[in-house]
Amino acid sequence: MILEFNGLKIEKCDGVYPPSDDTFLLMENATCAGRSIEIGCGTGIVSIYFLKKGCDIQAVDINEHAVECARKNARRNGLNLNVYRSDLFSSVIGYFDTVLFNAPYLPVEGEDISWSGGEDMDIVARFLTQARDHLTDKGQIYLVLTDLTDNDRIFGAQGYAYKMVKEMKFDFESILLYRLDPIRI
Repeated sequence: MILEFNGLKIEKCDGVYPPSDDTFLLMENATCAGRSIEIGCGTGIVSIYFLKKGCDIQAVDINEHAVECARKNARRNGLNLNVYRSDLFSSVIGYFDTVLFNAPYLPVEGEDISWSGGEDMDIVARFLTQARDHLTDKGQIYLVLTDLTDNDRIFGAQGYAYKMVKEMKFDFESILLYRLDPIRI
């Protein structure tokens, strides 16, 4: 199935997290400055959107199907996106001014890793620890999470200042887009 959004044509691929409300929250409210990377790119729609706007961006995903899907979607839109497989930053080299991550934000165990962050949100803690080593001095992170987790605790424990950029409210939860900056001493 092909999704059309803002002039982009994006195929929803089997076994890959599809564009959803959280995806559009990130796309429509984050900014892409300088050298950028998207962690957990899924179909590639976020990176393709920012690449088309002139952003210097690359993308990674732990799921090989997502990597292939994002590459195919970039080509479908006449773009050359550097996409490769990586568990968060494990295969990433270099420093970035902007890091985008629509994190698996539901605090549950043993489910699909495209949306399950674990009961203690270990995936987000690992991401924030690793991201610090890949941010430039003025680097920033845009991170999508839910209000079902203790985000204040997670950010504080990892040493980040943060600001909520946008909130999408639903009956059972709110999806939140945060901008984070590492606290530098």
